[in-house]
Amino acid sequence: MPSCYARYPMGWLWRALWVALVLSARPAFGGECTVSLVGGEPALQHLNAEARLRFIHERLRIDAHHARIWSYSWGAIYSALATGQFVAAPLVSHASGLDLYLGGGAALIGVIPLVVTPLKVMRDEGRLDELEAETLRADPCVALARAEELLNRDAANEAQGRSLLFHGGNVVVNAGIFLIIGAGFGHWTSATISLLTGIATGEIMIFTQPVGALKALRHYRHGDLGSSPDGIRIGLAPLIAKDGSGMVLVLTY
Repeated sequence: MPSCYARYPMGWLWRALWVALVLSARPAFGGECTVSLVGGEPALQHLNAEARLRFIHERLRIDAHHARIWSYSWGAIYSALATGQFVAAPLVSHASGLDLYLGGGAALIGVIPLVVTPLKVMRDEGRLDELEAETLRADPCVALARAEELLNRDAANEAQGRSLLFHGGNVVVNAGIFLIIGAGFGHWTSATISLLTGIATGEIMIFTQPVGALKALRHYRHGDLGSSPDGIRIGLAPLIAKDGSGMVLVLTY
């Protein structure tokens, strides 16, 4: 009897320790991750990991959809401009044909960044499917860290696409074409029209580039997971062409 009586307090002690351990680990089991790779306010770190993952997944999927619309639209615009000028070049005078050939080549330059350096969010959408599958069997905090890494990278990529580097590159490329047509061929009127048209078109392309990941990151850092994503805004912008002028439809994401 004495030996049995002595074992009971030890058994209750182990049970008490186990309950304390479970209670201390409850936030992790509940999906709370106190660390964030993207920084943010303290309120973010106490939000449920599932809600944070859902926010990142939804926003990046919407942004990827907008990025495809933007990429395909501008790819079609520049391809149409290049094709139209290449087709028309043999039908006009030799001097005008040179301008059109050069203009068509300049239009193809606009397609290069869409093909060579597409927005990363389009490719990362496939990785979201992998993350969703891993979330079911992995630590939610590990899955959240990977999702935050994608969000941070896609936001940085979109910010770069609207940076001064791209604005400056747009001006430099069109200025080079201006000098070739003007100084090289002596067609200063065509050169000026090409310069203004090229810069305006390039700037419209840059300003309409989707920045959904950039906006999502800003909301995420503030713990604002309930805000609705911005929709597509439609507007008109002037377009100056060689044989006239008009308006161009602008979609802003």
